[in-house]
Amino acid sequence: MSERITIEQNVEILKRYAYLERACMRTLAGWLPGVPEWEAKNQFGLHIWESADAADHLRARLRELRNHQPERGLSPALQQVFTALDYAQNTAEVIATVYLVVKRALLHAYRNHPEVTWSDFDNPTVKVTESLIAQTEAQVAWAERYFPTIAEGYPGWESWRDTVAGLLESDGGAMGTGPKVEARVDLDARPLLLPWKECQRMPDWPIFDPEQDVEPDRKADPEGHRLWRFKHYLNEMTASETLGSILWMTPEMPWEYQHNVARHLWDEIRHSQLGQTRIQQLGLKIEEVPQVVQIYNVMMTLPAVDQYALLTTVIEPNGMPEKRANREHWEDIHDDISAAAVSYDWSDENFHIRWGQKWTPVLLETYGYDETPEQIKERMEAWLLENTPVKMQQRHAHGIA
Repeated sequence: MSERITIEQNVEILKRYAYLERACMRTLAGWLPGVPEWEAKNQFGLHIWESADAADHLRARLRELRNHQPERGLSPALQQVFTALDYAQNTAEVIATVYLVVKRALLHAYRNHPEVTWSDFDNPTVKVTESLIAQTEAQVAWAERYFPTIAEGYPGWESWRDTVAGLLESDGGAMGTGPKVEARVDLDARPLLLPWKECQRMPDWPIFDPEQDVEPDRKADPEGHRLWRFKHYLNEMTASETLGSILWMTPEMPWEYQHNVARHLWDEIRHSQLGQTRIQQLGLKIEEVPQVVQIYNVMMTLPAVDQYALLTTVIEPNGMPEKRANREHWEDIHDDISAAAVSYDWSDENFHIRWGQKWTPVLLETYGYDETPEQIKERMEAWLLENTPVKMQQRHAHGIA
């Protein structure tokens, strides 16, 4: 039998796994607004949530192994990997480092973990690592399949991939058990593009014109109203992009908050996808739908705490009556597909509002605000009436105020 690791060594390895999964979550979240490619945005959204959930399962196992501070005592080199991932300069560098370096290394480690631990005694750890193999395989496979379609558009990506790969390898790889050598990278030589102040789209995609945003009457023109509404659903991509930047800008918050925000982000990606599904069923292409980039761009003029309060205590609660009315309307006209889509959106939003009630007070305290949750809600509602480019949001705010 080959040499097996001790329980103490096992803990240190699991800490590295959890930290690297969190690093991937954080970098992908910060970069979500910055990649113009629609497929990359959608896949990033899923993988942000999967990485957060992987880290959560690993952290749960660490608690069972009596480790309650999983980010204490990590090596400086691993911490530099965590930081360096953010310093990518384009879509190719993000994918090459997050997926083709870190996720590949994690996949190899997850596959091999049962061979290094005492599997008969450490079966809960084996169950956790084995459960992560399939989703990590899918993440890496997507990157390998997708990367050649964009690589030529971003020349020079190989250098940054090799730099990050060398940094991780110098610290013994994902497990940290390989040979270690001293290595550093000068991040001062590269600009940090995060957080993105404006969200990116492909250059030939149309941009939303608020003056052209006329809502058809729900009853008089049900087909026109349905298409109009699902165009706006497609544009919930901007909500997920906003949450990506919020998550990246609030690293001091508890892990449970980060896990919740990652799920919230993925929910908004799913809402955008339900819009995508319906507009395609109704005969439109995604690239024909004007992109409401203005919502993200104007929200990024606010601090992260204000953005979170605005989204979860104003925009989402104010939109609930409209969702209810749409579901009842679509049920009345026997549009089962649209009714089902809005039903799942409605259910998700209820959780988002609860998270807003839970985490807004913590954000206010963590970042030194002297406002109460009710006060920041009132301030953000007034701000929305003045600054939103979407007439629907203005009507929602007027209806609640």
